[in-house]
Amino acid sequence: MNEDRRKEFETSAGSAVPEPADAAALRRLSAEQLEALGQTSLREHLRAQAVVAHARYAPLTAEKLPTFLRDPDCVRYPVRLVFEFGEMAAHQFAEPGMDFRDPTGQGRVLYLRPCLRERPEWVVLAVAYMIPVINYGPVITDEHCLLYGATLLGLMEEEFYRRVCEMADGCGVEARWPEQPGCGAGGTFRGSMR
Repeated sequence: MNEDRRKEFETSAGSAVPEPADAAALRRLSAEQLEALGQTSLREHLRAQAVVAHARYAPLTAEKLPTFLRDPDCVRYPVRLVFEFGEMAAHQFAEPGMDFRDPTGQGRVLYLRPCLRERPEWVVLAVAYMIPVINYGPVITDEHCLLYGATLLGLMEEEFYRRVCEMADGCGVEARWPEQPGCGAGGTFRGSMR
């Protein structure tokens, strides 16, 4: 484990981190320490995957999306974009689902709010944000989506968040929890959160 990762874990978990190769030491970790170690590993993996995708597709544009969405080194499943609400909640701008038209049974659909069709730059933002959800499912949080999307598009997380908020507000996405600060009226908007 590199020294930066060890320090990050020590700060978040409150104790020294054993080397991952030492299975006995890993078994002695508390649930909180294991979760922190797992979250650190997931963030590092998401960042590394976004760096690979950025190297291949930067700048990611609407014209490059079809190739990107079928690249198994970047996206776990082939993805087809559909400009329909699907099972999307009012606080969502996108929602992944199974692609029942895919004969292999492996394909996914990314439902996007219909208003995005007229704004290709917003489609890119929505896709960049949703790739972690498509790849890894319910373990992904809004923070993971921001990290991946910002890295993929070569932006700082704050700038990516600002652009996603502008896109969500422009599409009429409602706040999930109006009492919490966030985009527009507030709240989160990740596709898989209900």
